[in-house]
Amino acid sequence: MAWRVLVADDDPEICTLIKTILGKGPYEITLCQDAESALVHIQREEPYDILISDFMLPGISGIELITQVRQNAATARMPIVMISGHSNYAMDARAKTAGANAFLNKPFTLSQLRTTVHQLLTDPLHSVLGA
Repeated sequence: MAWRVLVADDDPEICTLIKTILGKGPYEITLCQDAESALVHIQREEPYDILISDFMLPGISGIELITQVRQNAATARMPIVMISGHSNYAMDARAKTAGANAFLNKPFTLSQLRTTVHQLLTDPLHSVLGA
């Protein structure tokens, strides 16, 4: 069984990195360059097991994406990892308030991403915010 991972990030290098890191595991990865297309995928396809979203996205922000995911009964419990290259305490707090389970600073290590995703998929109630 492959875990379904949805990634929303407008940086092609980060998307490639995430696909490379998780592509070696039991993951089926869908890449989106903005929140709007991520929402379309979420609404039209089979459920995703986890969402990885950049904080800053063109159009709808990563925070708004998370908020919409949490407000939808079908996706409200989906584990969410927020990533950002501009991290500070206020961003971490906003991510947590919006419903992120984990926050990773760019650049993150291969191990950080794999461990965070694995923990959230195997124990979704386990919050690793600040990992």
